[in-house]
Amino acid sequence: MGTRTIRYTALLACIAALTACTAPPEPPVASPGPELDPQAVNYDNLDFVKSRPSVFDNKCGTLPRDLQSLLGLESKPADGMGGGCNARESWGNLSIHLFSPMSNRKSQAQYFSDAWNGDLGAGGYFQRSILLDRYYAITKIAGSVNDNCTVTVDTGSEQPFEVTASMDFDESIALSAQDVDQPIDRAMRDFCPRATQAAEKLLPLIDENGGSRAR
Repeated sequence: MGTRTIRYTALLACIAALTACTAPPEPPVASPGPELDPQAVNYDNLDFVKSRPSVFDNKCGTLPRDLQSLLGLESKPADGMGGGCNARESWGNLSIHLFSPMSNRKSQAQYFSDAWNGDLGAGGYFQRSILLDRYYAITKIAGSVNDNCTVTVDTGSEQPFEVTASMDFDESIALSAQDVDQPIDRAMRDFCPRATQAAEKLLPLIDENGGSRAR
């Protein structure tokens, strides 16, 4: 490799590094929440808002009363012991809950920015997206055998909104006993769309005029 080629390669590396570090201008905080630039998913250092209240109180009671029919669930959702609103279905489980970034030690608190940068552990799959044109979102497949797919949505709160679709607990235990992971493509086909669709149906109802950059 000649000197000119080495210098050119180094220049491209510098340009790439600068591009990765410089995020595009984000829309100002407004009501209703403004649309987001789809290219923002390529950048790490976005200006995430954390001042809005949570979109629900992590219990079924503050979700729409017709939640079962709205999401086409077979069973009536119920509050989980550790929070969240859960439904057990023939295909697995659906959980609607809040991301809990806080820690007893402020220095160890984690937020949506940590999820956005993959610092929370993403298992076998991790993808950024823009949901409903107005929300930054993360889709990740995790669990001991890739048994769940979680969509984490930045609602401008310290506790983002999450929906997790997962395989039946008994199947997860069986795969663990066999030391076998669920294929990523099955998780993407059978579970991630359920989590995404539930988030897209619920957010307009529980966060009217909201968004990641909403006032």
